[in-house]
Amino acid sequence: MFLRAVSLIVGNAIILIVLGLVIGEWWARSIAPPKPEAKAITVLNQHAAYQPWSGYRNTPGFRYELGNWVPVVVNSWGWRGAEPTIARSKSVRRAMLLGDSVAFSCWGCREEASLGGILKRALELRTGEEWEVINASVPAGFSSISLGTLAHDGMQFQPDVVTTLNGINDVLVLDERTMLRMGVGLFKHSIYHTTQLDMDRIFDARTGVVQRPGLLDQVASKSALFEVVSKSPLIAGLRAHASAKGPPVAPVPTNSGYSTSNPERLDTYVNNQLAMSYLAEGSGAKFVGFLSPYLSLRHKVLGDGDRAAIKAQDHALLTWLDDVHPILRAKLQKAAAEHASFSYVDLSLMFTDEQVFADLAHVKYESLEKSLGYDMVAARMAEEIVRVLYAGKSLPNWRETHVKGAPHDWNEQTYLAANPDVSAMIAEGRFPNGFEHYRSVGFLEFRHSGFPSWDEEAYLAANPDLVPLIREGVFASGYEHYVKHGKAEGRRSGLPMRWIEETYLAANPDVAAAVAAGKFKNGEDHFMKIGAVENRRGGFSGWDEEGYLVPYGDVRNAVIGKMFRSGCEHYLRAGAVEKRQIALGLTSFY
Repeated sequence: MFLRAVSLIVGNAIILIVLGLVIGEWWARSIAPPKPEAKAITVLNQHAAYQPWSGYRNTPGFRYELGNWVPVVVNSWGWRGAEPTIARSKSVRRAMLLGDSVAFSCWGCREEASLGGILKRALELRTGEEWEVINASVPAGFSSISLGTLAHDGMQFQPDVVTTLNGINDVLVLDERTMLRMGVGLFKHSIYHTTQLDMDRIFDARTGVVQRPGLLDQVASKSALFEVVSKSPLIAGLRAHASAKGPPVAPVPTNSGYSTSNPERLDTYVNNQLAMSYLAEGSGAKFVGFLSPYLSLRHKVLGDGDRAAIKAQDHALLTWLDDVHPILRAKLQKAAAEHASFSYVDLSLMFTDEQVFADLAHVKYESLEKSLGYDMVAARMAEEIVRVLYAGKSLPNWRETHVKGAPHDWNEQTYLAANPDVSAMIAEGRFPNGFEHYRSVGFLEFRHSGFPSWDEEAYLAANPDLVPLIREGVFASGYEHYVKHGKAEGRRSGLPMRWIEETYLAANPDVAAAVAAGKFKNGEDHFMKIGAVENRRGGFSGWDEEGYLVPYGDVRNAVIGKMFRSGCEHYLRAGAVEKRQIALGLTSFY
């Protein structure tokens, strides 16, 4: 009887305890604030996809969406931009761009306006050749990530040149505060910083002891009730007492100065740069390492924007950066003098004017499509790449022929030769140059433009082996051969042609009718079979689709809603009448 009564009491007590816990858990969850989403991939965490050989990379497949606009897509390699192919055309030069967030550049700008896109345009302007720039940079990354990426993945793409823009994150290892303790300001999202903090909490390098979550931590991670209870003063005191018996935690320095007493820590960055230069040189490529710009207080004329940035940062840290860079600069100069494979260019003090920086690392975008700072960085990088890669070779003087304010692939002389009447208009002062005539008048007249276009006679003259194939009907035209085979074979060198379907059909109404009747698949199909031989106009107008859709969101919505096939069709049907700005590619200032 006694045992029965005891078991009844114990059973009821257990039921009451369980019921109480259930009610308590329900109550705790009802008052607890929702836990932040930890699984969604965002701009702030997408660069933290772990990869064994490089440490971290951008999350493959990540798309950065701004409403109905997707300016940035991360491909399957974890790199910014379109999917690159290992196989490459013989007529296209290839550069591998490695670095941190400065090289990765603005999330809100389209690919052509990123550093990789501007560098591509700058190289094409200076060389007259077509370039591909593969941007394998990782925001918050370090030179060790660049080295791992290049060694495991990058070199199989057989680049002509490997270039890096690192440094602003790598100097953090010099001081313990920046390496382990910084939680605010520029480096709060730094992969290196956050990883070191996690390691510091979990692993004590002095004793080898791995700190595992306690029982209360494990329960609290699953239960809202225990999470509430664990935060009570009593439990918090017990946990603090228990943790005091564990391995000691390094104290946070209290003095305001940052140390430069361990300069050997910077050797890792220098050695990573050298290792990348060895990889490139051993594969027949060139290497150019660029030391990233930073906000110097000692060497810069400060403006209002700078002062606002300075107020948001630790002034002692900014002063320290001016102490660190001479040390790093000397190490890089010594390495470059001792190693022929290592070409090094110091960009750290490149800027002295207010217009370029909004904070310590990221060059400021005045809009989604314009950054004077990035234009200047890309121009300096392109000049050094050309110097190294084209040493001893003669290149045209682009400064004498390029029209300031025109896109990089505009050829003024070609346009004036194809349209002799324009020269007279310029002489009369009606237009400052041929590009302004084309933008104002010539585009809507479907004139032969100064953008790279097709010359059937020149292609066949350069490739006489194709003449019998065309005569036998294997190919309808030289253009068809070029599209299907010639480009990959390197048959035609120079800037890429941009086929624009809408302007070709608008310039050739008979072709539009034939396409509508099903005689040709599209306008380019007609050009391949007939138009190239007939020297038809309109197919290579230089239209910039993204450049039109980016500033005109209403047009972008109309295209998404299938009201127009493209922004170009909208411009031809409505935009020109509405006085919309024509889009013919981004300008090249430098």
